[in-house]
Amino acid sequence: MAANVISGFSIVFGRKIRKDDWIQVGETRGVVTDIYLRASRVRTRDNIEYLIPNSEFMTQTIVNYTLSSPLIRVHIPVGVSYDADPEKVRQILLEVAAANPNVSRHRKPEVFFDAYGDSSLNFDLLVWMDLQHIGEKRLRSELYYKIFEALKKAGIEIPFPQRDLHIRSGLPAMPSPGRAKPAV
Repeated sequence: MAANVISGFSIVFGRKIRKDDWIQVGETRGVVTDIYLRASRVRTRDNIEYLIPNSEFMTQTIVNYTLSSPLIRVHIPVGVSYDADPEKVRQILLEVAAANPNVSRHRKPEVFFDAYGDSSLNFDLLVWMDLQHIGEKRLRSELYYKIFEALKKAGIEIPFPQRDLHIRSGLPAMPSPGRAKPAV
């Protein structure tokens, strides 16, 4: 209890975590609604409230998304067919990002040609968002719906893993069951 009270004073006077900050402690991400001497209340986007002992703020790594800026960068991986023109894919991804009102206008979206995958050309769309206004999962979903629609409209295929099977010829034939062997 003493550790929580001392940590509470440290939080209040250290100003590294304030009311209305968006933070992550372990797997819990949410907005700080109250800071008490022994614990702090954090509410998630699902409206679940956690009372986190203040000592955890001293012993764990805390991510404070709004300490200096609420903008975070989100990676949206996209794979397309090897038949696609990489520059056309880049253009489509940037257009979709620019059309979404939840993508920040303060920093421009970027597209990286990430890799030649087993079944696809892999791209990474990077956009900036304000965590205070929209959840990362919701923004991803919005972008994926529009990316799917735009790629389909452009005739660009989103591939799935495929395997080629090669059958070698020239091997001796095996006798079929129930068939008599030829007499010698």
